[in-house]
Amino acid sequence: MTNLNKLYTLYDIHSHKEQKALKDLLVNHLPKEYTSKVIDKLTANKIIVDSQTVRNTKAGISKNILVFNAILEIAKEYKTMSDSLKKILKNNK
Repeated sequence: MTNLNKLYTLYDIHSHKEQKALKDLLVNHLPKEYTSKVIDKLTANKIIVDSQTVRNTKAGISKNILVFNAILEIAKEYKTMSDSLKKILKNNK
């Protein structure tokens, strides 16, 4: 479970707009298999992490800016895919 208030504090996110965007990414767009995707993304950059580190970072239990950024990148990719699909479906009506 993600503790958003803890994440806002850990990563110094004070703007309401930024908090809303972060919440949207983590709650609505992060896929269930995000841990393996984050590990793959970081491994490609020669950064070794395990699934527990990824989950702890997302939950706000530990702070790791590299892992947190990778989590957000995965969520952004999925948001882009979701928005594209919505646009395609809307145009087909």
